[in-house]
Amino acid sequence: MSNAKSNSFPQASLGVPAASLADPVNVLPTSILDHNPLPVVALEHATSDSDDPSLPLNWSTTWKWLVVVTISGMSFIVNLSTVICAPASIQISEEFNSHSSFLAIFYITVWNLGEAIAPLYIGPLSERIGRLPVYHFYNVLFIIFTAITGFSTSIGMIIAFRFLTGTVTTSICLNPSIVGDMFALQGRGAAMSIMSLMPLVGTAVGPIAGGYVTQRLSWRWTFWLTGILTGVVELAMLFVFRETYLPRILRQREKKTKVRSRAVAAPATAEARVPVYLLPLAGLRFVLQPFVILFGSRAATVVALYLSIIYSYLFLLAATLASVFQEIYLFSEAGSGLIYLGLAVGMFIGTLFCRFTLDRSIVGSADSQDHGSHSSATVTIQSEKRLLPAIPGMVILPAALFTYGWTLDARVHWSVPTMATALAGFCLSTTTIPVMNYLVDIFGDLSASAIAAVLPLRYVIGTFLPVAAPYMYARLGYGWANSLLAFVLLLCLPAPLLLIVSLKKNSALAKLSHLVGG
Repeated sequence: MSNAKSNSFPQASLGVPAASLADPVNVLPTSILDHNPLPVVALEHATSDSDDPSLPLNWSTTWKWLVVVTISGMSFIVNLSTVICAPASIQISEEFNSHSSFLAIFYITVWNLGEAIAPLYIGPLSERIGRLPVYHFYNVLFIIFTAITGFSTSIGMIIAFRFLTGTVTTSICLNPSIVGDMFALQGRGAAMSIMSLMPLVGTAVGPIAGGYVTQRLSWRWTFWLTGILTGVVELAMLFVFRETYLPRILRQREKKTKVRSRAVAAPATAEARVPVYLLPLAGLRFVLQPFVILFGSRAATVVALYLSIIYSYLFLLAATLASVFQEIYLFSEAGSGLIYLGLAVGMFIGTLFCRFTLDRSIVGSADSQDHGSHSSATVTIQSEKRLLPAIPGMVILPAALFTYGWTLDARVHWSVPTMATALAGFCLSTTTIPVMNYLVDIFGDLSASAIAAVLPLRYVIGTFLPVAAPYMYARLGYGWANSLLAFVLLLCLPAPLLLIVSLKKNSALAKLSHLVGG
C-alpha cells in the first residue's frame, strides 16, 4: 500500500483503501499547519501485522459481535423513538386543541432537523477525543431530553425537545465507523448489514409499538418508554463498549508509556504540533471536515443527494402510513401500527440480501487480484463493488411507489398497498446499506466525518417532505402524489448509476495501469 501524501479526498474510489486515497490528518489546506505539519500515518497498514489484542482489529470475534449487537440495539431504540409517536398525532392534537395539519406532522419530523446538526459535530468530535466518551455523554443527554418530552404541556414544547433530542443522536453517525474500526475490509459487510438493519427496522417498528402504547396507556408513554429502553442499553454499553478509534488508542498508549509500541508511530494531537495562535484553526479543521469531504468528493456529493431523497421517502412513509390507513381503511391506532410490519419485513429481506452479497464480491475481487499478479506485494480491494447490490433497489423503488399510490387511490384491499410498502422497504435497505458500507471503506479513519457529510441533507429533506404529504395527497390524490415522488426518483436515477459505472471504470484503468507499470 502506498503511503504517499495526498491533500484531497477521493473523487471516486480507485479500488484501494482510504489510507492511500486521503491524508487521514490534514483536511484543510496544509498551509494552516505549515509550522509543523502532522505526519501521515497509515493506521490500517500499521496494525495489519500486529498481534496486540488491545487493538480493535484484533479483538475476539465474539467480543466484536457483542459490541455490534449492543450498538445496534441502541440504534434500533433511537430510530424507534423517531416515529413511535406518529400514531399519537390525533390524540396529541386533540389534547392541546391544535387543528394544524402542519404541526401534526412537524412534531414528528422536527427530529430530523436536529439530526441534520448532530453529525456535523459528533463525527469530527469522535475523531478528536474518541468514540467512547462521545457516545456515552450524548446518550445521557438523549435520555434526559426524551424524558422531558413526555412531560410537555404544549405542542411547541414537544417540538422543541424533539429537536434537541435529535441534536444529540450519536448512533446513526458513529455506528458505521465503529464497525469499520473493528472489522477488516474483507469481513466488514456482514457486520455492517446487521448494524444498518436496526435503524431501518426501528423506523418501521416504532409506529407499531406507538399505536399500542398510545391506545393502552398515553401518548406520553411513547417518550418515557423509549427513554427507559435507552437507559437500559446505555447500562449494557458501559460494560461492553470500549474505545475503538485507533488514533485515540495510540495517543493514550503513548501518553502512558512515553514510548511507541511495536514501531507504530502514534499521531500527536494538533495542539502539540502548532503554536498557540493557530489552535483555533486546528479546531476549525475538525468542524469543517464534513464540508470538505462533501464538496471535495464527487462520490460523497452524489451519495448525499441520492440518499437524501431515499431517506425522505422512508420518513414520509413512516410519518403518514398510520394516518393514511386510519383514513382510508378505518383502522384503529393499534391496527394502523401493524401496517408497518410490511415495511419492516421488506427491510429485513433486503438486509439478508446485502448480508450475502456485500463481502462475497469484494473478497472475490481480492482473491482474483492476488492470484493474477504474483509479482504484486499488495492486494487491491475493489470497494466500488460494494455498490453493486444497490442497483436492484434503485431500479425497483419507483415501481413500488407507483403501486403503493395507485392501489390506495383505487381503495384496493389493504394487503396490496402493504405489500408495496414491503417492496419499498426492500429497496430502501438494499440502497442505503451498500452506500454506507462503501463510505466506511474508502474514507477509513475519516469515515465518521464522511458519514457526517452525507447525513445532514437527507435529514433536512426528511423534515419537510413529510410535512408536505397531507397537502400533496389532498390536492393530487394518493395516486398522482406518489407518482410524482416516483418520477423524481426516476429523474435522479442516472446519477448514482453513472457513479457506479465510473467507479468500476476507474478501478479497471487503475488495474491496467498497475499491470502495465509492472
